[in-house]
Parts: sequence; C-alpha cells; structure tokens
Amino acid sequence: MSIATPAITNFTAGEISPRLEGRTDLSKYFNGCRVLENFHVHPHGGTSRRSGFRFAAEALNPDRPVLLIPYEFSAKRTYVLEFSENDAGQGRMRVFTRHKAVMNGAAEYVRSTPYTAANFDKLRYAQTDSSLILVHPGHPVREITRVADNDWSLVTMSFEGRPDEWATGNYPSSVCFHEQRMVLAGTPKQPATIWLSRTGEFTDFRLRTREVPLEGWETREIKDSNNDGVRSGKAGDTVKLLDGDGFEARDALKGQHPDGTTRYYRYKGKKNYVADGADLTLMFADSPGINQLEAIWNPYGQLNGNAWECFEVGDRTDAAAGDAPLDDDAIEVTLSGRQANSIEFVVPRRSLWIGTAGGEWTLTGSSGDPLTPENVKATHEGTSGASSTRPEAVGFATLYVQRAGRKIREMSYRFESDAYVSKDLTILSEHITEGGLTGLAYVQEPDSILYGVRSDGVLVALTYVPDQEVVAWSRILTDGVVEQAASVYDPDRTATELWVVVVRTVNGRPRRYVEYLEGEFDGRIENAFYVDSGVTWEGAPSDTLQILPHLAGRTVSVLADGAVQSDRRVSPDGTLTLDRPASIVHAGLLYRSRLQPMRLDSGSQRGTAQTKRKRITKVAARFYDTLGGRIGPDETRLEPVYFRSPATPMGRAPGPFRGDKIVNFPNGWDRDGLLTIVQEQPLPMSVLLIVPQVVVNE
Repeated sequence: MSIATPAITNFTAGEISPRLEGRTDLSKYFNGCRVLENFHVHPHGGTSRRSGFRFAAEALNPDRPVLLIPYEFSAKRTYVLEFSENDAGQGRMRVFTRHKAVMNGAAEYVRSTPYTAANFDKLRYAQTDSSLILVHPGHPVREITRVADNDWSLVTMSFEGRPDEWATGNYPSSVCFHEQRMVLAGTPKQPATIWLSRTGEFTDFRLRTREVPLEGWETREIKDSNNDGVRSGKAGDTVKLLDGDGFEARDALKGQHPDGTTRYYRYKGKKNYVADGADLTLMFADSPGINQLEAIWNPYGQLNGNAWECFEVGDRTDAAAGDAPLDDDAIEVTLSGRQANSIEFVVPRRSLWIGTAGGEWTLTGSSGDPLTPENVKATHEGTSGASSTRPEAVGFATLYVQRAGRKIREMSYRFESDAYVSKDLTILSEHITEGGLTGLAYVQEPDSILYGVRSDGVLVALTYVPDQEVVAWSRILTDGVVEQAASVYDPDRTATELWVVVVRTVNGRPRRYVEYLEGEFDGRIENAFYVDSGVTWEGAPSDTLQILPHLAGRTVSVLADGAVQSDRRVSPDGTLTLDRPASIVHAGLLYRSRLQPMRLDSGSQRGTAQTKRKRITKVAARFYDTLGGRIGPDETRLEPVYFRSPATPMGRAPGPFRGDKIVNFPNGWDRDGLLTIVQEQPLPMSVLLIVPQVVVNE
C-alpha cells in the first residue's frame, strides 16, 4: 500500500465531459470536475457558490413569453426593457431601472408595442448613443429612445434611398453599427444581402449620390428684385439667363434661405426657357406667366415643394445614371458561397464579422482601407455555420452558437495563420449544451462569464479568460425553468448584472418572474444572499413578515441576521413567520451547490491509481469566505464542516471563514476515489484547494 496526498489546486477546466473520464493524460483532467453545479469558476482558479436570484417583479403577463433587452442611456443610468403581450395579443413594454419597475404616478409605466410573443425569438437589436434599433423580418425597422424614465418613444424609421426589397414580410433581420454606418442584413427573400448606410448618416441608404453644389449649379444666381433684402426666390425676385443659356427641370439656382444662409434650389416644374439671341430675365411669381417661374416661397413663407427642392451646401442628391458612387455612399453586398448563406448575425470589429448558416465571413476594405462602395472585400473565413441566437462580443473574439445549437464557437483572428478561426469552446464539455442553446448573455464584471439558456430551461455558465487559459463550464440550476437571460451594467454596483425570466410553479400553477443575480458576497454574513426568487427585509426586529406573496404556499429557506433558521412554509397571503425576531432577513427558494472533482489519480508504486482499490481517509479543503457545507463520497454520505468555535458568542452567527478545514472521510475501499463538496444552506462558499489523503492498494 502507498499513501498519497494529491493536491487539486484549481478548477479552471470546469465541469468536463463524462467521455473524458479516462483521459488522465490531459492536463485539464486534473483541473476539471465531474460535477460543478451552482458554482462560478474564478480566473484565479478557485470556485465560489453563485449568489441567489433576487425577485424583481412578476412578468407583465405571467402566462405569456417575455423578452428582456438591455438599454444604457448613460454611464449612470441603465435600464432593462421587458417585452410581453396582454391576453388580447397586444404587445406591451415595461421598464426597469435600479432593480425596480419605473412608475408613472401610482401605476407602473407600460406602453404598447407592435411586437407580440411570436416575434420575440427573431427580434434583434443594436444601440448607438441613446437610440436602440429593433429589427425583425416581419416588421419595419424601428427606433426606441428614452425621453424620460416614464416616457419612451417607439417610431418606425424613415430611410432615404430605402431598398425596394424592404417591404411587408421582407424586412432586415440583423443590425449593428460599423465604421459610422448602420448595417442591416438578411431579409427573408434576400437572406445573404447586407446593406450599409452612408457614412455618418444612418438613415441614408442611397447607393449613388452627388454632393451639393453640383458642377454648374453656382453659375446662375437669384437677384433680389423685390427689395426685401434676401435673394430667396420670392415673388418679384429674378434670375438672368445669358444668351445661349437654358433653364429646365433638374436645373438649379443659387440663392439665400430667408435666414440669410446660402442655399441651392433645383427646379421640378414644367417650364422650359432658352435665351436665344439675347439675355433673358425670368421673374418669380405666385401665378407665373410668360418669362416667369413659380415662386420658390409662397406668401406664407413656405417652400413650394411642387416646383422646387431646397439644398444646403453639402446636402446630397441622387447621381445621374452611370455616375460612380462617392466613397461615403451607402453599400449593398450579397455574399456568394457554396453553402446556405442566410445571414444570422453581423458583429462590428476591425472588420465586419458575419455569421451565416453556412459559415463565417468578414467584410473589409481591400488592403485594410475603410469600406467604400468600390472597395469591398468579402472573405469566406470558415464553414462552422451559425444559429440565429444573438452572439456576444468578448474581448477580441465573438462567441456564437453553432448552427445545430450544441456548440459555442470562438471566432477570432489568429496571427500565426493570418486567418479568422472558430474554435469550439465546448469540446471538453459537450454534455453541458445538451438539447441546444436558445440565448446568450455576457457578464464582463467582476468576472468574465458567458451565460447560455438551454432549451430545457437550464442555465449554463462559461468563465472565459483566454489569455489565462481559463475556459470553465458550470451549470446553474434553480427551482424552475429559465426562459430568457440578458445582461446590463449596474452603475451602483459597478458590475454587470444578469437578468433572467424564470417560470416557477406556485400553488400548482406556472408563473413567470423577472429576477436578477445578486452581486458577489461582500464578507458580511448578514448580507449573504443565497436563495432564489428571494427578497430582503430590513427594519426593526420582527418575526412576522408579509414579504413573499409571489411564493405563497412554497417552502423557503431563511437567513436572519446572519443565522440560518429552519425552512418555513409561506402562508397563502405571503406571510413568513420566523423562529425568532430579526432585523435583516433574506428568504427564498433553496438551491444546492455541488462540486465533485474527477476521479483521483494520486499515483502508486506500480503506476497509476486508476482502477486500483483505494480509500480516502481524510480531506483537507482550503476555503475563502465560507460558512457551512459538507464533504463526503456522494450526496448520501456527507460529513459537516464545522466553523463555530468556542470563541463565538452564543446567540451570534459565526463570521465567514478563511483557511483550512479537515474532515474525516466517511467511506471505505472502492475503485473510484470520488469526493463531493455540497452547500445547501443559504450561506456562502468558496473552495480554493482540496487535498485528500488517499491510501492505494498496490
């Protein structure tokens, strides 16, 4: 027999596939787990129990699907927009800020929208400044802007040079902003076409224009003949045609706006004059006769739009047939490839990254120059294919769901190959995305974590820090089904928050709740929030609290003044009765956190310890800000970890512990060498190191 104490120093491979149970030759085997539930892996290597989901509100319509969209108005003011529909099928929108619904007087602010629950799976968005652009293949492009907290504008956007293809049932399905252009892509009838607006003018999609003044426009000027001090083209003003000159529709005159600024006026009327043999003076008149033109301005100071167009210097007008486009004109590109190229996403990076059902593309200017109508290079970079799930830009990469929904790919540039590649981030944990992913949400602060919503309602988490070689999956389980996830920056916490829509069963009926993931534990045990759909009550000591109407009839866990009280059933009116009065109470649904490393391979005098009979006698664990928890071979045989010491006053909860704890292991001989750490109380836990003492039978 031999005795070994192998050290499990980090968990940076996360929960890895059961198919890798025999791959002890992989370095990540020793950094991985067979089970990692309700834990987040830190880039430093340790893993912490995830905080609880805090209840924000019942969904606008708890019986219909919900969509959450983040909106950032400024660095200090962010919002979550909840889209739903009422029982009659009318779209509705509610607004959250600082974790509460925005009020309009005594009632919540709710406004109508044209989007119903059937639209939510294909509704995409992108924000620039304070404008949130919404696209859907069945709806015209619309813009949301905040006027006030309780006043939001939702309008259909008007476009100059709008492509003829954009029509009922055939609108763009993807949107982003790139090189000061709005990018719209992928209508149902033109699934591989991309439209880019004019530079700096997001509503101008004209493909060929000219900038005012055009050549020759400045040669004929309006004369102030009515002595009103402005060469504006009102009745009585004149314009002189030199001998041999002519004037007809689409010709232009130079004059002044009534405010005195220089303008150009292009003629749209039907009169036609030629100065033949002598100069010819034309007069502007309200009712023009011989040698007269329609007045540019009527007696009320309004532009006569039937006869004239008004342009400022620098304005654009359509180019003549055959003219080449200007460099900043709009662009239209259609991808051409061997496979299906329906565009699923567009992402702005140094180049425009495009995900299609058949592969990945980039759109750039040739030689690295900015995009222009005559300098477009579309490159087919890969053949992985993308699903319609909205991707997330993370660092230098774009993370997207592959076409079948099972894999998350990392699209990034590789200098060594001078190409864009799509690395599979689920290769070691293919079981994590079983059933497919329907949504992604990225939380940047405090740790870089990508969340995915599985089709079965399980939330999965990927700690992603590629420069530290950290790609660690875990599963986030809760008493219910997660349908939606979104992330928004919280300026008060200076961190990114995860918001979710969860379907929970209450009194035998499914109810949709809007909740958000509480922030990291701050070190004060009375502030530990480790319950789901939970709420917090603070005030004078009390043992009767009416705080849980949304969990009426459910059994909840309670942390009161930092001490765990016995689980309680909530009364039908939402009242919670405590064991004893408390001032700070957190109450909500119980969830269990479970960590199980891979089978131990401590080695022996005769090679590997795998498949040999072995016995774990003790387990030492290094904790950080931890209280509570149990250790054992599996969930049926667990020994508690004790944290209360004789120095802790009676009646007071012990504080969070940092350091090592040793537990005698309640197991005999077996061939697996498995150990499990479980936390099921509403208390924090962080595991930094595990050192078991293993006896191997040679």
